[in-house]
Amino acid sequence: MASQGPAWYVDFFRADYLNVYGHTFTEERAEKESAFVASALELKPGASVLDLCCGQGRHSIQLAKRGLRVTGLDLNPEYLELAKQAAKAGKVTIETIAADMRKIPFENKFDAIVNMYSSFGYLESEAEDLKVLESAAKALKAGGRILLDMLNREWAIDNYVQNDWHTGADGTLYVERRDLDLATSRMHVHFIVVDPKGSRRESIGHIIRLYTLTEMTRLLERVGLHVTAVFGGFDGEAYAIGTRRMIVVARKQGPAAP
Repeated sequence: MASQGPAWYVDFFRADYLNVYGHTFTEERAEKESAFVASALELKPGASVLDLCCGQGRHSIQLAKRGLRVTGLDLNPEYLELAKQAAKAGKVTIETIAADMRKIPFENKFDAIVNMYSSFGYLESEAEDLKVLESAAKALKAGGRILLDMLNREWAIDNYVQNDWHTGADGTLYVERRDLDLATSRMHVHFIVVDPKGSRRESIGHIIRLYTLTEMTRLLERVGLHVTAVFGGFDGEAYAIGTRRMIVVARKQGPAAP
């Protein structure tokens, strides 16, 4: 996907992302999801965790409140600043680093890595996505675990709605169009944004590759990460065709640190 300007994920994750999806980011939800993550990864206080693509830090903060040593990594420095402010307000400490998810600047450092809210599959090809997993595997300690929270491709196809809309708290209208390419297994979501005064603009939107469990298992195995559990949601339900999420837990080869 050659482009004359920045990649879509550079543009969309500046302001539109929080404006479009911010209404879903409640503290209650983040707390519930983080509690599940800590349980699924068997994390004990003091464990080191990388929140990969941490955004504004909503999960990082909740994990830190559970006594974990959290590092938040994101491509957008503005989001990291929001994460620092949220940590201060929540009276917890987190480390932050601005970096590309394909180039995690650590080796054998983390007990666990979490990648939340469909943050895997944004890159231009499967080869680029594989670089993320390679980098994550390198950053994990032997015996460390990774959790990938993804949209379930089977659910997305079965519940496909092409057009949708919602209104923001300030009265802004977000008109959403989803185009699913079954040949490439990519979902392109476009937005038309209409402000309360009637001014209209188009958002670059986002594109995500929807992986099957078979494909993810294969990719993870290629980098030495072995799937140990798959869940269909944050209530711990079993993964199935009808579950909205596909939450994959995989473990790096080698004994866990004492």
